[in-house]
Amino acid sequence: MKEKISNKVAVHQPNFFPWLGYFECIDQVDIYVFLDDVPFGSKPKRMNRNFISNEKGGKKNFTMSVSTPSLNSEIRECRVIRDPFFFHYKDLLKENYQSAPFFKKTSKIVDEIYEYKSDNVSEFNINLIKLICSEIGIKTKFKISSKDFDCKCKPAENHLLKILKKAKASDFYGAKRGIENGLYNPTNFKKEKINIYKQEYLHPEYNHNNFLPHLSIIDLLFFNYDNALEVIRKGRNWIKLN
Repeated sequence: MKEKISNKVAVHQPNFFPWLGYFECIDQVDIYVFLDDVPFGSKPKRMNRNFISNEKGGKKNFTMSVSTPSLNSEIRECRVIRDPFFFHYKDLLKENYQSAPFFKKTSKIVDEIYEYKSDNVSEFNINLIKLICSEIGIKTKFKISSKDFDCKCKPAENHLLKILKKAKASDFYGAKRGIENGLYNPTNFKKEKINIYKQEYLHPEYNHNNFLPHLSIIDLLFFNYDNALEVIRKGRNWIKLN
């Protein structure tokens, strides 16, 4: 008799230089699915924007320009615009963190990320996330919704449940905002014999002259490169909902 396969799975859009909680979620699961076959939307999103700290200890916007063919364009259809701002923000990273203890190490990975050839937003972000995971020691298996599952349907919850069933999920680990906005009903997951967990990340403080929580992981790397994963795991906190 074959042993039943069950996986801890998370599904999320491929974000731009995500925060610590995003990487903690990846580290928590067996399979992490990049959700690239949903609309990008009309407003600036985490797929092209995040935050870093400036030299005075404040929060600074950090972004990249994106071209969306239409309001309904999926993330995988959007393109990175390599305009002057694209390189300006790369240089801004180095300006802001030039005195950080791990400036050289982190600058090297930033250069590698910006040298990536694809202008596809999804591919660009997936590459940077996987590269950072490899550097800090996260060994989770990655999948891409459009390529590995091809099970688009509406509403969003049905789309997600189809992905989870194909991934043989026993446990789904979800972002706090999506769950609290009512995108998913825990009862429907229970019917499919899938446990659902909501992230309540307890953001750890780390070695930084002007520490601020909820910044991009790049801030952590510049100051705590060698023990980044240890810091990330300190904030682990999940609530079972069904």
